[in-house]
Amino acid sequence: MKNKKLYNYLPNLIISLFLAFIFLALSLLFAADNIFFEPTTYTNSMYKIKIEDTAFEEIQTYCEQQYAYTGVEADTLKKSINKTDVSNAIYSYVEDTFSYILGKKSGLPEFKADFTLLEKNISDDYTKWAEKEGVKYSQELEDIKQKTIKNVEQAIESDLDVMLLSHINKPNGISTKLKDLLVLARKIRIALIATAVILIGVMAAVNRKHIGGLLYWVGTSLFCSSMLILVPCAILKGTKYYDGLAIHNDTVYNALTRSMYGLTDSLIKLSTVTLVVAVLFMALFALIINLTKFKMKEKC
Repeated sequence: MKNKKLYNYLPNLIISLFLAFIFLALSLLFAADNIFFEPTTYTNSMYKIKIEDTAFEEIQTYCEQQYAYTGVEADTLKKSINKTDVSNAIYSYVEDTFSYILGKKSGLPEFKADFTLLEKNISDDYTKWAEKEGVKYSQELEDIKQKTIKNVEQAIESDLDVMLLSHINKPNGISTKLKDLLVLARKIRIALIATAVILIGVMAAVNRKHIGGLLYWVGTSLFCSSMLILVPCAILKGTKYYDGLAIHNDTVYNALTRSMYGLTDSLIKLSTVTLVVAVLFMALFALIINLTKFKMKEKC
């Protein structure tokens, strides 16, 4: 009996290869909107390891070290910012950044840490010190105070920037370029979907005498595209590749590595869904072939 699977093998193979790469591109473009730049991909990963606790501890350590440089008591700095402030600043900055890239927000994201209490407490400390030492509060002392406030705020913001997003959130920086690329990617996605529909239509015409062949070859394309994502992601996770990142800041290291593992897990889930669909297509093909054979035996 003629092997139906090998019917028109070469054109099916060529179309299947094109479809595999189109499905791969579509998967990655889908991931860009729903995984790569989706804020919850990162916030959920960081929340699981309580990254705000690590950042808060770093800020507390910084406060204790500042007396030698600024003369501002550690308690003055510590009571000026609490864990809730830290948590809100971290997560809102991450959410605003990726929402901006996705086009959900028009303006560049900014830190939302409230330093009002910090500035007040430092100012009070300087005033009390001047009164205690009998020093006239001069412009020079005011300049020193403002420099101290600025340095402290920059140091705290650095600890809050657990994803190093300040490096990409500059005017005409990487985040703006990514936003523009994502708009282009969405247009490319529409073109790829149209191309995939046309190729599947051509494949349906090639397999018009036994439509089960269409299921087999589309399933093959889906299988290949899913494995091109699944295998590298499985290797990255299995070898704990991200653990080897050379980052000296513990907060940044924990945030980035956990986020990368979360990103990898999401890609694995996406490719697994594609793989399941591919297996279902192939199973339907096998079922159709077996039913066809069974009917032919009955006729005989």
